[in-house]
Amino acid sequence: MTPLHNTENETYEEYLLRIGSNKDELNLSWNDIASLMNEFLNEDFSESKYRKEYHLLNRGISIGVKKSESNEYIQEIEDKTVQLQKERFKYQDQKREYTNLIRQQARFEHLRDEVSVAIAELAKLKPLKPEICVQATDSKKAISLWSDFHIGSEFKNSFNTYNIIVFRDRLKTLVEKTIQYSIKNNVSELIVANLGDALHGAIHVSARVQSGEDVINQIQIAAESMAESLAELSKYHKKIKFINIIGNHSRLISNKNESIFRENLEYLIPWFLETRLKDFANIEIVRDEDGLYIEDINGEKHVFVHGDLDPAATSAKNLPQILGFVPKYIYSGHIHHNYEKEFGLTEVIVSGSLMGPDDYAVSKRYFASPMQKYIVLDGSEIECTYKIKFK
Repeated sequence: MTPLHNTENETYEEYLLRIGSNKDELNLSWNDIASLMNEFLNEDFSESKYRKEYHLLNRGISIGVKKSESNEYIQEIEDKTVQLQKERFKYQDQKREYTNLIRQQARFEHLRDEVSVAIAELAKLKPLKPEICVQATDSKKAISLWSDFHIGSEFKNSFNTYNIIVFRDRLKTLVEKTIQYSIKNNVSELIVANLGDALHGAIHVSARVQSGEDVINQIQIAAESMAESLAELSKYHKKIKFINIIGNHSRLISNKNESIFRENLEYLIPWFLETRLKDFANIEIVRDEDGLYIEDINGEKHVFVHGDLDPAATSAKNLPQILGFVPKYIYSGHIHHNYEKEFGLTEVIVSGSLMGPDDYAVSKRYFASPMQKYIVLDGSEIECTYKIKFK
């Protein structure tokens, strides 16, 4: 027989449902049930409260039983379970991507810290101090295109030899020729445009095989070589503007699809130069935005890019669509050979590489002499171009 009073650990709802369901067997009226429930709760409610609550509880149980037996309810549970799993996987993917981002940033910051130590040591061993030897009397401008140094690459083939020693010799010749042409043309302001791929990097198997210097050394050699070259050039010009454009060989992650555009080792170069050349008032260091730099020269727009994102054959057509204006000149590198062509109002000028043909180029029967360009301006127009070739 069902006891009238509540059992141990029995909840209010369980107690109400039990005696309400057995009220006839227990010979109870709702007034009797109200008395029992008030005693249980230490309250003084009417039978109406308990009768209504009993029917609501009983109805809820019936609906729950019916839903649990229906396919619709089961499917609803399965759908919510699948959705929960999807959200869990999304969270795991986001967490993994965030971890990768933090790892890349940490690596970049580690490299920057290593270069910081190198700068401090170099400043002690080889301080760079401003020294003015000759100043042109004219206000003429010139552009020296530095492109595709590929520092760290080492190879020897039938057509070309390249290593750190050869690089230094060619860079020395480039600086000497630049000074010679500036004096000859009475140039007072020089734009030095580093068009990218100063480092050989490690993005391809061939790059890793042919690289004789690790990435940190490549950065140090590239930045210090440029700092010393700019210091020498500053003696012969009233003003030097150094433009730094990042290339594709210097990206931090070898996989192009996984690489973050701004995680590029060549962003360390202007940061290095700003510290190393801080005493040189006539040297200005600027860097690209989104892989390009726009220089206004006498009211005309000159655009500097690397060339991997803006191919020579299409840049004159595509760049105006995103820039909102038609450039006078577009300067680039990347393809490792001399190229100049007019496309309507825009002329595209491509410099060669300081490195010259490597083993890959020879295997594909691509050939172009190692060369760089020095361009003399007359106002905003190109007056003449010197092709500086190397042995």
